[in-house]
Amino acid sequence: MKRTVFTLLFILTIGWGLAPAAVAQKMPPGSFGNQIVFDLAISDSLRSMGYISSSFGINDTGLDAVAYRPTTTKDQTMKTPLMLGVKLNPALMNYTMSPVRAFSKNYTAYHISDNSNGVLLALGITKDNVGNYRYRVVLNDSAEVVHWSKIPRLEQKYGAGKPYGFIGSFNYPDKQALVEVVNINDYRLRDGVIFDWRKNLKPVITNIRFQPHLPAGQARTQYGIEQMKIQAPHEIKYDPTTGTPTAISFYTDSVNVVSMLVKDHEAVAYSVILYKTENGKQQFFTGAEGNPLGTEFKFNFTNYPVGDYEIIIRPQGAGGFNLQDQQLHIKLKILPNAVLEKKASLKQLLPYVVGAVVFFGLLFGGYYRRNQVKLLKAAQAKQVTGLKLQSIRAQLNPHFMFNALTSIQNLINKNDIAGANHYLAKFAGLTRQVLATGGEELLSLKEELKLIDDYLQMEQLRFGFKYHITAGDDLNQSNIEVPAMLLQPFVENAVKHGVAILKESGVISLSVTRNQRDLVFTIKDNGSWIGTTNADENSGYGLKLSQERIVLLGQLFKEQPVTLDIQKNAPGTVVSIRLTNWI
Repeated sequence: MKRTVFTLLFILTIGWGLAPAAVAQKMPPGSFGNQIVFDLAISDSLRSMGYISSSFGINDTGLDAVAYRPTTTKDQTMKTPLMLGVKLNPALMNYTMSPVRAFSKNYTAYHISDNSNGVLLALGITKDNVGNYRYRVVLNDSAEVVHWSKIPRLEQKYGAGKPYGFIGSFNYPDKQALVEVVNINDYRLRDGVIFDWRKNLKPVITNIRFQPHLPAGQARTQYGIEQMKIQAPHEIKYDPTTGTPTAISFYTDSVNVVSMLVKDHEAVAYSVILYKTENGKQQFFTGAEGNPLGTEFKFNFTNYPVGDYEIIIRPQGAGGFNLQDQQLHIKLKILPNAVLEKKASLKQLLPYVVGAVVFFGLLFGGYYRRNQVKLLKAAQAKQVTGLKLQSIRAQLNPHFMFNALTSIQNLINKNDIAGANHYLAKFAGLTRQVLATGGEELLSLKEELKLIDDYLQMEQLRFGFKYHITAGDDLNQSNIEVPAMLLQPFVENAVKHGVAILKESGVISLSVTRNQRDLVFTIKDNGSWIGTTNADENSGYGLKLSQERIVLLGQLFKEQPVTLDIQKNAPGTVVSIRLTNWI
């Protein structure tokens, strides 16, 4: 809620019929002093000079001299018949006063830097009309802490000739308070003030617009600070913490007008000054043009000499000069005209263009050939690895069949004809499944687990052990592919070298789980086929082939390595196979 203004502050400390005895106690220069401040309305003749509103102060012992003179001069009158007056701490330093917009009205905002009270009185409210007025208090434009209420009381102080309305003494540290007074019979008679105890008044730059310097008759354009980085030879420096521009430089022939956009502050108007430093001396220039909302300041640098300048944006009012930590300083440097290089002809540029084309052509050709060689080598390495895997797979299948036939022979030698027939039927089905997938390197997880289940059923007929196969519910077994026959050699070793001698007391468990994007197989048994932390010479030929196969799978799937870990976990052995980034 704000509009830009250039406040004319009249401090009237003499005249108005004051007696010499009314002289107030002297206060430090720059302090608020022993005064009560009133707002004036300005005539059109003064508006044409650039002033929108003004205020004046009267000694706080001489209210009677002004209280009942609604017309002060020909061009100045009291802002409203309410005649609201503001009294602050006389010793208050670094205060600011600026008219701002609150709802549909323009009110004066007082910044109080020391958390002292703000007193509001209304000379236009008397014992005859006090019942017609109400007041309210709104904090931070959002919370109404005092609803429309009757005027608290009438009082007669500060040299007043008769009682006036006392609205209140207010103090809301670190907040902004709007105090409004209204005539309930005529809402046009409404006025108010804003007391602001907040500490952060520093302006925030939202953008800087640049209008290029163009020849007469050519269309003017504007571009923002981001485009400025590309379109004009210059330098912009920023505060590393806030990102606010701290220094700008440009060539005098590249920029004509610079407009600075400032974030709207609810209770503070800003003013801008520009000065040039040369030989240790400062030369001040006229202020920038401002828009009605006070959010833009425009400088025309058409005829400005080159050199070092500084722009200062500060809270408006006399106290704004002293609020150093609430001011924004931007260094500005106008550079001499850029020297334009002589344009080269097409004939002069042609050799360089041809040379550049040839150079980049050779560079691209070499790069392309190098990539092709690398791709060819990678394909060859992958092919070799694939052939090695096929060779190991070809060795695993006969090994598996040899072990199965040996088991059938043992059953026949024991004269267990029924068991041998049952085992042979299972073996036939399992053999068909192995042969059907013999040319495939990958099988679905569902098919791999079925092969293991059939194999364990077959071996269970011979040794009588128990087994369990579990898979996580979050695994889509039909859509997840794993290397074919990956688990069978490890399960076979768990049977032959682990639980075979335990018979019915032997237990094998196979679990498949998901660990983030990894697929983990865990095979446990309660036998003793591993004597150390790694597979030894008693672990079986098939296991050694499988270990070699896992190494080759790691070479083939470099982004999805397969790892194997075999550990003694008395009683028993634990085999863990991890397919990394497999899911």
